[in-house]
Amino acid sequence: MEKGEVVRRTKLGPAAGGGGGRGGGARRPKMGPGGGGADLISALPEDLLLQVLGCLRCARAAARTSILSRRWRGLWTRLPDLVFRGVALRSLQAALASVQAAAGPVGVTLLDMCVPDALLHSVREYDMPPLLHAAAALSPVDLRLAVGEGTQRLYVQVEVPRLPRAISVELQGLDLVFADPRRSWLGFPALETLSLTGCRANLTDLVLRCPRLRVFRLREDHGAHHMNIIIRSSSLQELHVDTRIPFTYRIDIRAPALKRLAMSFSTSDKIIVLVSVLAPMLETVSWRCTYSTVSARFGLWGLSEVRLQTEENNGHGGQLPPHVNVLSLFVAADDSYEFPEEVSLRTEIEKHMVTHFSVLELRVETWGHVFGAFALHILEMDQISTAIQSLKVILLSSEDDEACPQNCPCEEPSNWRSQTISLTNLEKVEIKGFQGEGHEFDFLKLVFRCAPMLKTMSVRLSDEVTASNDDCCKKIHDVFKMYPFVECNVIVDLSPESTDSSHGGAST
Repeated sequence: MEKGEVVRRTKLGPAAGGGGGRGGGARRPKMGPGGGGADLISALPEDLLLQVLGCLRCARAAARTSILSRRWRGLWTRLPDLVFRGVALRSLQAALASVQAAAGPVGVTLLDMCVPDALLHSVREYDMPPLLHAAAALSPVDLRLAVGEGTQRLYVQVEVPRLPRAISVELQGLDLVFADPRRSWLGFPALETLSLTGCRANLTDLVLRCPRLRVFRLREDHGAHHMNIIIRSSSLQELHVDTRIPFTYRIDIRAPALKRLAMSFSTSDKIIVLVSVLAPMLETVSWRCTYSTVSARFGLWGLSEVRLQTEENNGHGGQLPPHVNVLSLFVAADDSYEFPEEVSLRTEIEKHMVTHFSVLELRVETWGHVFGAFALHILEMDQISTAIQSLKVILLSSEDDEACPQNCPCEEPSNWRSQTISLTNLEKVEIKGFQGEGHEFDFLKLVFRCAPMLKTMSVRLSDEVTASNDDCCKKIHDVFKMYPFVECNVIVDLSPESTDSSHGGAST
């Protein structure tokens, strides 16, 4: 077989060489620039060549194809999508100038640029403004510009140019200022999505320049923090704000079309944050405020975190919709807290009620203290007592818990056991971490007495109370027998790893 193949190739050789007459053989195809064969790719239509370059997803790599042949030279400047990574600032500006010369008034669809930390040392303050204006000259539909990756920031002040075609803009690490409002009031007439990461800007002025803005994302770091977050927009439907620096003084949102709100911020005992949210169409909320130091109290109970989140209705209540809003309060007992006297716990909680809710979750670090007076203080708040249909009390304890000393302020007011409040909409209660203490039984009776429409009551014993503790279970059942029309359950957790479900446990 090998000899036959050699002979066959030998016979084909002279024919391919075109030996004798005019039609003696096929012409050789034109060789590529390196003599390695036909340059069939370069012969493709320009649209297909641009698709090939677009698959590289890198403008610098696409520009390097200019060395292949005259056919490829400068072809990359006509790409609709341009992504620049790791390009020095001066080279980037030159590249944008080349693209502008090729694109003309048509512009580009995507312009994605990132100046990494490693190249910031060579950047001068007066280099950055021309870059943003050169980008605006290309009239991109989708503009992304990141200066620094988070570890370094230049914060060069840049006057924001007009972007008439931009539908989506993402900016990072810039100090944004605006021209005279009379000349550029509608600087972003088509903008629908705006994302700012580590940027400084007048948020109110910025949003007002975006009459069609639908989604606004703001993420702050230590270099760029807005003490006042003030948003006014008639078109905004989604707002996402993430700032963990405890220097926010005011949150003021007026967005009649807003449907989704995600707000995460931090504060301290030195700052009282003013909160006002007007969003009547709100459907989904994720609100979280953490306190770097406890800033509001009732007795010795201090507030450490507040959440208001939309969650799936996993059994919170039979008549509740598929999704419910849950108000979660994280509190702890500690007599070492120092509080400014003017801060009221109720006032601090109420300002976080930015939308309606039907579920209240109390997460209480008791440290061995009596929590009933505090829980009653929360439950009798007007906006809570009339709203909640489901109550979940999670008692967190540790081996270091000590018994309360005599005359401990956790018992104040001392008559809390005999008080009665109106919880007319409360249908479901779950208490987790029940240890069988006398004051816990007092709280259990208080809830039964105050909730005439109660349908289900679940008590989950703590890890320290095992299934062999028949005395505790008997006492609980004695209370349950007083309310035969309520479905009652005692859940004993036999697996210490699991505290959130009855799997591996027993229900009585």
